[in-house]
Amino acid sequence: MGRFYFMKGTISMTIVLIFILAYLIGSIPFGLLFARLIKGIDLLRCGSGNIGTTNAFRCAGPVVGTLTLVFDVLKGLAGLSILALFVHTPWELYVTGLLIVIGHTRSVFLKGRGGKAIATSFGVLLYLNPLAILLAAFLFAIVVAATRIVSLGSITAAIAYPLLTPFFRTDPLFILISYALGAYAIYLHQENIRRLLRKEEPHLTFGHQVRKNKRLK
Repeated sequence: MGRFYFMKGTISMTIVLIFILAYLIGSIPFGLLFARLIKGIDLLRCGSGNIGTTNAFRCAGPVVGTLTLVFDVLKGLAGLSILALFVHTPWELYVTGLLIVIGHTRSVFLKGRGGKAIATSFGVLLYLNPLAILLAAFLFAIVVAATRIVSLGSITAAIAYPLLTPFFRTDPLFILISYALGAYAIYLHQENIRRLLRKEEPHLTFGHQVRKNKRLK
């Protein structure tokens, strides 16, 4: 198997293929597929135009929303669990997880569009740092239950997770990546933050946006 030179070392062709596969796995737009197959709805033309769980709930209802949530989490958890069998160093594992997340947010199948990767990041971090991400998810649930604003819960979790990480992991590289993931999630929610500041962010509803959608032919 060939090798590529990288900094002062080399990367095997196997690892390069794993990185590509991680990105492709992350790119699978489960929300878009389920909404089209089950409801005949194009999430890209409905609501926020996002392919993630929240827009799936709003546009296509609880069945599609739940399926989107489960499969986006599994995309991160199962995808990384399988690919981890073929990597050999911590940094290779971390990059593999990051590429799954990036694939979800910048899908090759959607010309660079995608979701905000909260569910997929949760799946990846369940493998890498379960206690910290479960605590962050608990905070997410509290905020969403109290406000019915999913984006506020997501932003809260994105801030909390990297702050919790040093209590469970001491690897400086992993801590740095945790902060990068949190910052990336907040960056992806910048429009939500603007709406929150204007008090215009919508509350969670199920299927109420469908009437505004252009049905697939």
